[in-house]
Amino acid sequence: MQNIEKQKFLWGSATAAYQCEGAWDADGKGLGEWDVFSHGNPLNINGATGDVSCDFYHHYKEDIDMLKAGGQNTYRFSISWARILPNGRGAVNQGGIDFYNRVIDYCLKQGVEPNVTLFHYDLPEAIAKEGGWENRAIVDAFAEYARVCFTAFGDRVKLWVTINEPKYYAYCSHMVGNYPPNHRHDFNRYFTTVYHEAVASAKAVAIYHSLKLNGSIGIVHDSSNVEVAPDTKEKERVHMIADLFYNRIILDTACKGEFPGALISLLREYGIDTSYIKFEDMLVFLQGKVDFLGLNVYNRFYITDYSAGETEVFHNNKGAGSNAKEGIRIRDWYETAIDPNTKRNLWGREIYPKCMYNTLMEIKERYGDIPVYITENGHGCYEKPNDEGYVEDDERIEMMQGYIDYMLKAMEDGCNVRGYYAWSTMDLYSWVNGYEKRYGLVRVDFDDHNRRYPKKSYYWFKKLIEDYRKAEEE
Repeated sequence: MQNIEKQKFLWGSATAAYQCEGAWDADGKGLGEWDVFSHGNPLNINGATGDVSCDFYHHYKEDIDMLKAGGQNTYRFSISWARILPNGRGAVNQGGIDFYNRVIDYCLKQGVEPNVTLFHYDLPEAIAKEGGWENRAIVDAFAEYARVCFTAFGDRVKLWVTINEPKYYAYCSHMVGNYPPNHRHDFNRYFTTVYHEAVASAKAVAIYHSLKLNGSIGIVHDSSNVEVAPDTKEKERVHMIADLFYNRIILDTACKGEFPGALISLLREYGIDTSYIKFEDMLVFLQGKVDFLGLNVYNRFYITDYSAGETEVFHNNKGAGSNAKEGIRIRDWYETAIDPNTKRNLWGREIYPKCMYNTLMEIKERYGDIPVYITENGHGCYEKPNDEGYVEDDERIEMMQGYIDYMLKAMEDGCNVRGYYAWSTMDLYSWVNGYEKRYGLVRVDFDDHNRRYPKKSYYWFKKLIEDYRKAEEE
């Protein structure tokens, strides 16, 4: 594990390959499941694709330059599996290797630390056709892919992430049904997917450590701090079930090398298949403990007792065009509670900055002094530029400032936070939300050759970083 005790705090921003690269079929890249989904699936409700997006593939120098000029000293991005291995395994595409070498080398030339994620939702279509993460074969395929990347880039990349948000990826793919392969309310597929992701991640971590590279490797979890509403009758039971469902299936395996045994009995009690859980994987988990934990912090899970009705997932991909509030009801387990005193964004998600503090302190309490990076935090908005292309995104600034303040408080209270990444570096493709939902610190004019315009939040973030560094030096 790399000794990063003396490194300065990392302030940066983040993207993901399919969301920003474009060049979907360039230079030998294979087909991805999102290419197939966005090109013709009727569930792609906004009709948008990532074919071009903000064209990071051809604008990477401009984006890294702008990031550096904004005071950021790190950039988190993901590798497209199909760009490296067009068929998911086997033949390596040199064109893909060359592209990421250019990005990594340019980051380092500009003094920007690359933080690289192996899998951020974009499965090669060849693997998806085999059943994707439901098929046990993916564990070895992912291990092969990880080894190729570590060998090609590990001499320069010192921060690695195996999988971005394994739980949320499985949740959207098999519970909400808005991500391919678009299954709804399918607990068997959901838990099979999450389990295989956990095993694959642990295998990749063990491979990385065996190569004796001078760096650190972790996993990124979408923070799911569970809070129980005050009038809940079965507080302990509801909290335990939700915490197993949202958090411990990922965090216990990654941080402690232990699969939470309580989950197995819970699944069997609910009639969910557990045949994919193998005894030999327990050693894999032990050998594949992460060096750090990445947390994507947006909201808490505020829940109460199950009341009535069948399992239902409430999700909003239509923004202001829908009144849906994000949440879930799981028959006999629990359901989302509505806090009337908490704001929600236009997509029905709570804006609750204190969840940053609560999440971080809970991690410290459970997993000790493990290094933590806030690998995503941001705010999706509808935005209108002025005549000069400038966006005054005060709503984003207010929201992010609240979360950062709580992060700094958690650091004061002993949580080992090493860095913070704003989501996102620039406007990009927001999955089935298309391009109307914008997260970027930099505006992209998708109708004018993808011209970049720093937003008000870009300058706010730059000053925040400068002020933090000044205080650090005093």
